[in-house]
Amino acid sequence: MEACLKYFRLAVADPSSAPPWSEWWAANVGLVERVFPLMDYVRLKHRGLLGAKQILQNLGELPPDVPPVG
Repeated sequence: MEACLKYFRLAVADPSSAPPWSEWWAANVGLVERVFPLMDYVRLKHRGLLGAKQILQNLGELPPDVPPVG
């Protein structure tokens, strides 16, 4: 899970420095399915980087007022 969270942190903080979400998801969907609860897996599958941001917020790593990922 930590490898996924590391990507989420980087992609949320500086999207231009991280691989595009579609590429990362294609390479990591199996890992995400194994290490995240079903609700978070579905959130990531359907909401992408916005879902990743929500997971970081739920873990207390981001304040709730962080602007949406563009």
